Amino acid sequence: MVASETADPRMVLRERRMNLKQYGVVGLCVLINMIDGYDILALAQAGSSLSREWGLSDAALGTLLSMNLVGMALGALGVSPVADQWGRRPAILICLLFMSAGMAVSALSGDFLVMAAGRLVTGIGIGGMTSTAGTLALEYASLKRREFAASTVAAAYPVGTIIGAYVAVAVLDSYGWRGIFWVGAGLSALLFPVAFAWLPESLDFLLTRQPEGALRVTNKVLKRMRVPPIAALPPRPADSGAHALGDVLQPVHRGTFAVLFLAHALNMFAWYFIINWGPPLVAQAGASDELGARYSAWVSYGGIVGGMTAGFLCGVIGVKRMMWTTMISLAVLIALFGQFVGNTGALMVLAPLIGAALFGSATANWLTIAYAFPPQLRATGLGFATTAGRVGSIFGPIVGGWLLEEGLTVAAVCAAMAVPAVLSALTFSRARRIEPGR
Repeated sequence: MVASETADPRMVLRERRMNLKQYGVVGLCVLINMIDGYDILALAQAGSSLSREWGLSDAALGTLLSMNLVGMALGALGVSPVADQWGRRPAILICLLFMSAGMAVSALSGDFLVMAAGRLVTGIGIGGMTSTAGTLALEYASLKRREFAASTVAAAYPVGTIIGAYVAVAVLDSYGWRGIFWVGAGLSALLFPVAFAWLPESLDFLLTRQPEGALRVTNKVLKRMRVPPIAALPPRPADSGAHALGDVLQPVHRGTFAVLFLAHALNMFAWYFIINWGPPLVAQAGASDELGARYSAWVSYGGIVGGMTAGFLCGVIGVKRMMWTTMISLAVLIALFGQFVGNTGALMVLAPLIGAALFGSATANWLTIAYAFPPQLRATGLGFATTAGRVGSIFGPIVGGWLLEEGLTVAAVCAAMAVPAVLSALTFSRARRIEPGR
């Protein structure tokens, strides 16, 4: 093929039908997010058993559940600028190492502080991966499949939690709660060499940041993707400076940050309360760890369907309408969970609906944030907004634990936790959109 000086290879990828190489990139991102889903809820699956063994109070368990979220905030803030400054690929590989190491430390822990440290390290890896893997999938998808690609990556998260639920049932009796963490450490370790060998760098990163050797690496990626090579790099965007962190703090982006910061913090406050406290509350109400794991699995089944359906509908009815639908549904379902936490039959009906609302809203909200920033700042913008979300997510499980410790009923706590979801929808509706479309 003859090298092209004018054609933008990104548009070639986006306007043609996706080939197997493009689907392969999305598939790797799906596997990565699947392990994220396993790792982030590992302690929720092990929480009831761990609490009995160590004699933990609800407040102490809530703090441990939040340590993972503290790490995710640090990872989103620290790793996402790396993805925009030095590339998506190295950021993803670094995150996989953090996840594997953190899960191993958790498996070896013998007291509260070591477990907290293990969850913190795991969270750093997950937090950096949240914005980076989804961004890479979005960038390699065609325009027709962009929302669906993002939703497929998001739907991989509940697949990981389903695997976690089945692992918990399989290993708790024979190997105890430590087995849950050892499996997670092994999954991340196994995926690292696969990602190292097959995961390409982002074309958006290469053509906008233009690091040393960008033309050579770009043409190497284009060859893999069956796209004609280019003779020269395009002009760099005017707002693509030397440092992604500085670029994203320019005055033109500050108002967007204020809106997304508040919206995502409120969203994650409610989101991580129900996803972290749901399994332990169900297990305690039913006096059965297996019941908590089964509830978690049904949440995840609903999450798979809800996440992928939301991605499809985002391309049909628009991201904003989907955001409203899923966020209001989530608020209602959190309140209903508190009313029926002791009713096993009702819980098994509510669980998949909660999962659909959780992961449907995750897809719509992630796309709302991603489309608010230009490509060269997308990972950093997602990272900063995600960090804001992690601030909210840290306090969701902690506040829930405190309220339960103070003697409030589960119904009252859940009703209170539904309010931030409504406020989040109101705030998200004010976000700008740079990408074309609804």
